[in-house]
Amino acid sequence: MLELRDIIAPYEERTLTLPPTPVPFIKLEESDDSFSVPAGHLQATATQPFEVTKVLAGTVSRINTLCEGEDIKPVYDVELGNFGNPGHRHWPGDTIGILTYNLQQDVDYLLDHLGLQHKDTMVCRVELDKSSSKKAAKVPPFVPRVVNYRRLFSECLDLRAVPKKSFLRGMAPYATDMAERRFLEILCAKEGTAEYEKYILKQGKGFLSFLKLVPSCKLPVTLLVEHLPKLMPRPYSIANAYREEANPVIRLLFSHNTGEPGITTTYLRGVQPNAIVHFYFRHSSEFIYKDSDFVSDIVMIGTGTGISPYLAFLEQRAFCRRQGSPIGRAELIIGFRYRDRNYLCQGEILRYQQMGVLDACHEVFSRDEDSKFKYVQDFVAANKILIERTIDQNGIFYVCGDAKKFLPQVSETLTRTIGSAGQCTESVRSTNVNTLKAAGKYREDVWL
Repeated sequence: MLELRDIIAPYEERTLTLPPTPVPFIKLEESDDSFSVPAGHLQATATQPFEVTKVLAGTVSRINTLCEGEDIKPVYDVELGNFGNPGHRHWPGDTIGILTYNLQQDVDYLLDHLGLQHKDTMVCRVELDKSSSKKAAKVPPFVPRVVNYRRLFSECLDLRAVPKKSFLRGMAPYATDMAERRFLEILCAKEGTAEYEKYILKQGKGFLSFLKLVPSCKLPVTLLVEHLPKLMPRPYSIANAYREEANPVIRLLFSHNTGEPGITTTYLRGVQPNAIVHFYFRHSSEFIYKDSDFVSDIVMIGTGTGISPYLAFLEQRAFCRRQGSPIGRAELIIGFRYRDRNYLCQGEILRYQQMGVLDACHEVFSRDEDSKFKYVQDFVAANKILIERTIDQNGIFYVCGDAKKFLPQVSETLTRTIGSAGQCTESVRSTNVNTLKAAGKYREDVWL
């Protein structure tokens, strides 16, 4: 547990070099004009990152639990419909951005801490303070000009953002406890850079968890509007292929970490049929399976809900097969914890194999004792022929997973495997993951 006195003690006799106190520039005026607050998500009209369409309002037409139980994350399968024709053709591998909400308990804590719980629905007008000396000041574009406190904290501001030093400097004068004030000053001072990096940056301590360390700090809402960043939408892989039809649907899979719940998975886990979910289509990344790729051999690698985009790949391949269009060979390498408890979409995968759309499915189970391979990396390392054949046939590797561990591990394993043994061609021996990436033959769907 972080003890403030342990951080303060070495600085008791030291003079701190503090940055200037940030100049306030936002003014809030409470109003009774409740009819001016938008009914939909407050960021639905704001510009979104990587947007290729406007924000759409989809209706939850189906939500199923794919798995749940001890030692596995619950996984849900959601379908959104009734959002009209967005005028956009998405490809397998594309993503949507979902406008999210902060956890209700986080919002309640902040409202209570600031003494606003009793007037959480009070409407405020957000304006520039004309008396402010701050240059080029403007109201953040993700904050509506008319809003109430609860929805401001729930839909607009990222309560888990790591506070910058300028924000800590702005917080310091509001701490009535002198030890807490000194703690804030140390963290934002030039002399306290090491402490800021150790206790804030490396621990990824967000604003709300940090605020609990300095409970005497009762901040004005204007300071939060001035310093907290936008509550960003979260990307999700589209798990179904595009069809040109009057009433399109979007399918997505997501898991919920009950130990450290994410804000968007918590929100989605709570939606009911016919609920409205605000989302938009994002620009394509390099991780895409488009018409010019259909004739290529592909190897799809993923674990858990990393299977999501590959469901769209396989559905698209089935459509091509029905249309008589040529398709290359496809192999799937997937990993789960248990075969009988959290093998996602097993029936679908089997049907695609029976249709001849999926040529082979290689499964690994990390916690089944009888599993030949524990991790997909183990399978990759033991199957040099598959890897070398895919490269030799100018095929494409798709890898879907988290950027911290899974993607680097797969990349490193593939690098070691390529050309390490066997009678491979010179083109294979001279290949590595970097050259494959440069040629568009190794494509990653990155989870941050």
